Amino acid sequence: MLDTPTLEWRDRLVLSREIATPGERSQFFSEVRRGEFIPLQRGVYLPASEWEQLTADERYRSRIHGATAFADSPLVWSHESAAALWRLPNLHAWPAALHTTVPDAAGGRSSRSLVRHTVGHPLTVESIDGLTTTALARTVVDLARSLDFPQAVVFADAALHRTDHHVRGLPATSLTAADLRAELALHFAGRGIAKARQVVAFADGHADRPGESISRVNMSFARLTMPQLQAPIIGASGKTWFVDFWWPEYNVIGEFDGKAKYTDPQFLGGRTPAEAVYDEKLREDDLRAANHGMTRWPWETATSMPKLRAQLLAAGVR
Repeated sequence: MLDTPTLEWRDRLVLSREIATPGERSQFFSEVRRGEFIPLQRGVYLPASEWEQLTADERYRSRIHGATAFADSPLVWSHESAAALWRLPNLHAWPAALHTTVPDAAGGRSSRSLVRHTVGHPLTVESIDGLTTTALARTVVDLARSLDFPQAVVFADAALHRTDHHVRGLPATSLTAADLRAELALHFAGRGIAKARQVVAFADGHADRPGESISRVNMSFARLTMPQLQAPIIGASGKTWFVDFWWPEYNVIGEFDGKAKYTDPQFLGGRTPAEAVYDEKLREDDLRAANHGMTRWPWETATSMPKLRAQLLAAGVR
């Protein structure tokens, strides 16, 4: 909704240091206490009427815009903040702090609201919404080094998936696993490198939703046979369907049934939720009629290794 360039954002923000007179400052802070303005960070405010219209993702990005407007020098956004600017899906809520990367000699301390990373200044950057952010490969590697394995895989899968599924308004990318390995090679030592290598080796752009990514992670944790992703399977009608997970050795199809499949306009494609449910039933009937085993699971199962393991074992996956 408010994913617009920084100059347009700047017109919406109020910086308390720019309020000239004591009387104006007194009146403004009375409005803040009444809840008419929301503090994005110390000294930066957004009208509450606009804040209330924003999604959780947009609110986090609004705080990035606010910090940029308040900063005395240019900032390079990184880690979770870069992921938010790249519109990568987050497994959890966005953190309380914003994240930037600075040269080792830049100085400055981290605070509760702004973390300054000195893990090597990025060689390449991109501009998104008028903000400077780490390139997609660097963003993935930073996240893989700093986050736990499941979170990092969700981000890495989504970044690789972006190559064939461009997001309007963002820089075009052609990120590959080789690109991630090359970026990782630039960080040959340091904290989190071993885990980052595991994330990069495991990442797969065929997973097109966080639920599929976290399902893969928990399949791996459960030491089950890893499936093919987005595999083409022929139904009894002769029609070819692409399924989320396919285990040819067990003749089992797996489907992650997240709410987005029946509510997100991107997945609905102009259909009503009821039509999407009916289409999914016809699809499953066609695949089952071709003598394929099939099992579905929701988010609650995808995020629980014991539950997912039990369900897949019951379906015949080993």
